Amino acid sequence: MNKKYLVLPAVLAVAAAVVATVNLWPTELKELRERNLCLGMLTERTAGLLQDGKGGAVVVDGLIPEGSGSVSRSVDPIFSTICFVNRENADDKSGMRLQYTLDVRPTETLNDPPKGATPIGDGLTGWVGQRRSEVQLPDRCAKEMRRPDAQYISVTLKVSPVAIVGRDWDYASLKKDSRTVILEAVENLTKQYDCAA
Repeated sequence: MNKKYLVLPAVLAVAAAVVATVNLWPTELKELRERNLCLGMLTERTAGLLQDGKGGAVVVDGLIPEGSGSVSRSVDPIFSTICFVNRENADDKSGMRLQYTLDVRPTETLNDPPKGATPIGDGLTGWVGQRRSEVQLPDRCAKEMRRPDAQYISVTLKVSPVAIVGRDWDYASLKKDSRTVILEAVENLTKQYDCAA
């Protein structure tokens, strides 16, 4: 048998083994997305922190908005999915109450903080407001998230009016919990993409 005919099958077998190892090897991104909610951004405990006080199980839905198109779906779902954090109604399991949304977007400019917002601190750029919070991921995250053309990658948290009313308009408490939620989302994203400051 001629040995030159054995080279191609051997090369293909090695290539297949390398591809299988890379795909099956555990990574921080895979582990966090399997273990946590909202594409790995939040633990269940933190996801339930910002709520209206009426109880019910935490239910998380990811929605890809219409018009995202097939182009958005081919890239990382973190940019095309809005995470909705809800609570089941205690008496009616079929109904849910929206508590807040969380999404990640590439952007060219950061939004100005609304009146009454406080800086996020912890060496990050961003703010926590009464109804909305926004934090910029560290600069190198755009490259690691395969969005090198983006000036910034921002994480935005929007609190539902249901949660605000349920807290009896206690904005200090809401801002404290909003800060905890958005900081955990930022921390877990920087772990997933290995881009901490």
